Amino acid sequence: MAQGTSRKVIVVAGLLIIGLAILFTVGLQSEGSLVYYLTVTEFLDPARGAEGGDNFRVNGNVVEGSISKHPGVIGASFRMTDGTKELPVIYRKETPDTFVDGAEVVVEGSLGPDGVFQAATLLAKCPSKYEAQNRESGNYKPAGETATPAPAPQ
Repeated sequence: MAQGTSRKVIVVAGLLIIGLAILFTVGLQSEGSLVYYLTVTEFLDPARGAEGGDNFRVNGNVVEGSISKHPGVIGASFRMTDGTKELPVIYRKETPDTFVDGAEVVVEGSLGPDGVFQAATLLAKCPSKYEAQNRESGNYKPAGETATPAPAPQ
């Protein structure tokens, strides 16, 4: 009986390993499954060429005063920088609340023929200044706990 049980275990383990290998291989071969993460300077480097396809993820900060929104039109155009070079970006969806001048952003999309990055995704990092303000006001609590207002000064 022990002989039959060990064969079953070996067969099941083998099928599991083969299944995982197939899933891994198919996942890597899917078009668009790999997105390169670059800084603005790396993205604009002419030596980079066209390697990696046409879908990129670029990280940088929003240039102060560059955000342009038009009434009645969803989205925004802006410039992002890594401190060395700037990249013009157009995003045609609702912008996150944390999308402000100087915010760290990650855009995902491709470079248009006009040299403007067409972003399909815009992620804006929440500025750490909010955390500092909460600590100063006494409203800071670790994640998962409810902040209690600080007592009013007398």
